[in-house]
Amino acid sequence: MLKPGVFNKLKPFLADIFDTDESEITPETDLFEDLFADEYDMLELAMIIEEEFGVTPKLPKKGPFTVENLTEAVDKKSKEK
Repeated sequence: MLKPGVFNKLKPFLADIFDTDESEITPETDLFEDLFADEYDMLELAMIIEEEFGVTPKLPKKGPFTVENLTEAVDKKSKEK
């Protein structure tokens, strides 16, 4: 289940990393197919998540992987803390 607080906090970082408008990022947005993420983008994203949320989720190096999957991974790791 999507956590709006986590999603809304991630959106500006995703928009910045992938040079897109926040309005273009939805829970269904695929990081690889829609935003053309590569392993360096995922590394940058992992570093931001660690800094902002204090957790290090395991992020894939290839898709499919949606923003909703990302939100759930961050939320799950946050609860494990």
